[in-house]
Amino acid sequence: MLYQQSREESAEILRRVLQLMSPHPAGYHPLSYTVWYEHAAQLNPPLSQEVEKLLASASPVSDADVRRLHALHIAARDVEMFELAQRDLRELIGRTEQDTADAEETLGHFTETLAAAAQQMAEPEAVPALIGSLLAQSEQVCSRLSALHAQLARQREEVVGIIERLERAHIEPQRDPLTQLANLNGLHRAIEGEDNPDGLMHVALLAIDIDYFKRINDTHGHVVGDKVLVKVAEILRERLAGDDLAARIGGDEFAVLLRGKSLAAAAALAETVRSAAQRMLIVHPDGAQFAGDVTLSIGAAAARAGDSLETLRHRADSALYDAKSAGRNRVAVAAGGESR
Repeated sequence: MLYQQSREESAEILRRVLQLMSPHPAGYHPLSYTVWYEHAAQLNPPLSQEVEKLLASASPVSDADVRRLHALHIAARDVEMFELAQRDLRELIGRTEQDTADAEETLGHFTETLAAAAQQMAEPEAVPALIGSLLAQSEQVCSRLSALHAQLARQREEVVGIIERLERAHIEPQRDPLTQLANLNGLHRAIEGEDNPDGLMHVALLAIDIDYFKRINDTHGHVVGDKVLVKVAEILRERLAGDDLAARIGGDEFAVLLRGKSLAAAAALAETVRSAAQRMLIVHPDGAQFAGDVTLSIGAAAARAGDSLETLRHRADSALYDAKSAGRNRVAVAAGGESR
């Protein structure tokens, strides 16, 4: 995995990592640092679950523990991705070998026919029939080779796709470390399966902003601000179903991808999310409750024929701006409705 946190974010993670590592006897080496970094940055939920169990047991984390955690949850993750890619490539190679063998068999039959024809050429009355037979088989060979060429081209695209998938898995983390929702990369990956020649269909999108979020941070501090972001993420998760996807796409901006829902259904869901946000309770580090100051502005749009994720996001964002212009703390629907 390549880590994409900013310099400031990674510096804050480093501070937390050193605090976590210092009480334990495990050395300050790359394996140990990687384990604690992925835990502190919330990049690896299975790893964090095991780390939390160790911490809850009050047992010191040793070098042996670190090696085990690294092997199971970091090294094994990369090995698994490579094994999946290798499996897909082996299947492709197997299909290519079979297609090539079929083409060779067709060419072999044609060669045998040519040899037989050469022996019969001495009989003039047989020549027209031989020519007709050779032409027919020649067309079969051309057709088989054309099909093989097309199949090899498709398989080449599959190989490129496998390589790109593996590269993206390494260089494009798909989860927001704070909220554990998808990030913008995760949203893009989720929408890939919805693409078709006519663009996105049967998809709706919510664009969500926390109103006056900077004021919350300035008034109550970034710890409370982070808790607000996490709470909004919880509200979204609790109200989604099936293949719906919530993402934090930057700062206080969220998006919700809804499959198979009409624009009216998307707007109704947005209203339940907006209403729930108004009732959220956040606890200050000193134990005091912070409540009543969180509102959401939401824009809803449904896909039209020919839409891409970018055009759908643009219309959802336009509706979001309408909600903000109308006074915030409301849901606005993109103009023009939807096409089905």
